[in-house]
Amino acid sequence: MPVDPSELDRAYATLAGFGPELSLPLAERLARHYPELSPEQGREVLEQVERVTRTVWSLAERGGEARLGRDAVADELRAAHAFLHDTGLKHALFLVNYYAWHEGRER
Repeated sequence: MPVDPSELDRAYATLAGFGPELSLPLAERLARHYPELSPEQGREVLEQVERVTRTVWSLAERGGEARLGRDAVADELRAAHAFLHDTGLKHALFLVNYYAWHEGRER
């Protein structure tokens, strides 16, 4: 059974978060927060998180909102990952801009 898109949205926000858990392997964080997922669903969530992470870095390398504009960044995130619509989208936008700033790409 596939993972519900709203769960993927929340899972991305949870698993890509900052804090002490970030040092734990992604699979371990997934098991802690979503013990009810089947192994197949767990693999799906991990794959989707990895995909969003690649998109986030790509957008950050291009300057994030400062260079591309908020709407363009949000549109690209939603086009690539239709399940991003609430908490996950907000977190992805935050990370795009944080990484762009941290890497000095927003200039």
